[in-house]
Amino acid sequence: MLKIVLISIAAMFLAMVAGAHKKEYAFLIVLCAALLIFSYGISRIQLIADQIEQFEQAVNLPGEYIAILLKMVGIAYLSQFAVSLCKDAGQGAIAGQVSFAGKISMLLVSLPILEGLVKTIGEILS
Repeated sequence: MLKIVLISIAAMFLAMVAGAHKKEYAFLIVLCAALLIFSYGISRIQLIADQIEQFEQAVNLPGEYIAILLKMVGIAYLSQFAVSLCKDAGQGAIAGQVSFAGKISMLLVSLPILEGLVKTIGEILS
């Protein structure tokens, strides 16, 4: 986490200095820092996958449910990343549409879980 904080502080100061001369430079610095931090986060995915596998074995959940949950988390993180970049670039309208598309995508991915939940409730009520 210390690396991420240091990268973000350095990028912030560089963007402030470069932004005083040209806004485009500040945006590029922010974009590079965001991609660097994002790639660092992606590199830590294996640790998360190992923990989820242990959780899956402990709880005895079907693998497809875990896969769907991981897809939803991935969609949420990616759409939030894109929304933040769009807002930083001053494109609030595009950010809103990306957010909307992310929510719709998460809903579509979650439909099998909702179907299983409805079936379970139906079986309980029968």
